[in-house]
Amino acid sequence: MAKGAVIYVRVSTAEQASSNQSLPVQESRAKDLCQQRGLAVLKLFADKGESARTDDRPEFKKMMAYCRQHKQEISHVIVSDLSRLARNVVDQGNTIVELGQMGIQLVSVDEPNLDNSAGGRLLKNVLGSLNQFFSDSLSEKTKVRMAAGVKQGRWLWVAPLGYRNSTDTKTVIIDQERGPLVRKVFELMAEGASVGDAMRQVTALGLTTRKGRKIPSQTFSRLIRNPFYCGWIENNGNRIKGNHEPLVSEDVFNAVQKRLNPSVPHVIEHDDFPLRGFVRCYKCGKNLTSGRSHGRKKKYARYWCWTRGCGAVGVSSDELELRFLNLLYVIQPQAYVLARLPSIAAKSWSNRKERIAADSKALTRLLDDQRTLHQKAVKAKLLGELSEEDFRAVKTSIETETSRLQSQVKALDTEVCTMEELVKQTDAEVINFGKSWKAAPVRRKREIQSALFPKGLAFDPKIFWFCTANPSLMQSFNNMVEDLFSDGVPDGI
Repeated sequence: MAKGAVIYVRVSTAEQASSNQSLPVQESRAKDLCQQRGLAVLKLFADKGESARTDDRPEFKKMMAYCRQHKQEISHVIVSDLSRLARNVVDQGNTIVELGQMGIQLVSVDEPNLDNSAGGRLLKNVLGSLNQFFSDSLSEKTKVRMAAGVKQGRWLWVAPLGYRNSTDTKTVIIDQERGPLVRKVFELMAEGASVGDAMRQVTALGLTTRKGRKIPSQTFSRLIRNPFYCGWIENNGNRIKGNHEPLVSEDVFNAVQKRLNPSVPHVIEHDDFPLRGFVRCYKCGKNLTSGRSHGRKKKYARYWCWTRGCGAVGVSSDELELRFLNLLYVIQPQAYVLARLPSIAAKSWSNRKERIAADSKALTRLLDDQRTLHQKAVKAKLLGELSEEDFRAVKTSIETETSRLQSQVKALDTEVCTMEELVKQTDAEVINFGKSWKAAPVRRKREIQSALFPKGLAFDPKIFWFCTANPSLMQSFNNMVEDLFSDGVPDGI
């Protein structure tokens, strides 16, 4: 009985699938070769989106299993070229040897001289080495590009549940269907729900995998521990601030982590540390974190650099905030310039108004999410998918979150911004930055900080002062004064 051939084709990327390496092109060329040699095509195996750096490919393994089971009927395995079979010298050699032991010859359409002669075996080894070199080189370049992308805060993999990959922006955006449900998971747990209760409630509300299946317990466990949801990317032991929009705040995320692992110190509310996220480490440039360290008799409020391998800054909150207050008093002699140039403050207020508009838009969207979740909860209860107890828990959570969001919207709507007051104040008196900052509540403290030092400040504990390299308001004013004097000084200045 005449033996036939098995065809194996493979693509690893969408780009290959649409090029001359597409599966139909490979299949057509392999079938043409079989027709020329009078071989019947017994079976076709096609791997889509699979790398040849490993032999752990679904269709490849099926092809080898088929060859073992039907070796009496198979004379050839046909591939478009050796790189379709493997991009690893060891895997290529093992495959060719195993096929040879079964009496099956490997044939490449593009490389017809791969026989069992000394020259043919040399050519196989050379081509295998070249294919592996190409793959290794591409892998190295890809790792370098990905590392650079991660440093820029970009997520370069499949988006976590609650997000989706955007082909337009080449980044991740919130999944409007699952994002609110993932957010609700964290809110429920932060309010006291157990892992099981939170999982059961959001499952009843409709949270599923992208394929519409129930979320496995292990996947859910990883989800609630993933800092990506509060804006961070962890890669190779490093934590980088991501460019994506967080689903939950760091406070909510940290509250959940504290419940999952009570030994983890609770991260103090930002309101206790007005300079958190504003002052940077002079050495690594990362924003300082803050908290309370335990002494023998009491806790000590501190700011410090949390970057792994750095830790160059560690200072008490009283000392750092006193140094910042002194800086504000130091730049006070230049305040009269601002009193004569209210447009500077007006520009800062204009920027702040843009941020308020963006915050208001985000809060409105979150309120819409809560209304949608309430509708889903009512529907789930009516269908019997949500128990009365779970319904009450979800309802209470939604009402609490809605009230919190409404308060934030109201605060934005009624906010008398510090910068707006400063603009008005410039018409009547010289501004005292230190006095204004010291007396202001936390929200206004941050307004003053961001207005005077929009790029933040770096702190050097060696000199116990802010780095001279910082672009300071004082330097900006000095430049403005020089410009004024070069053009002629107006009366009264």
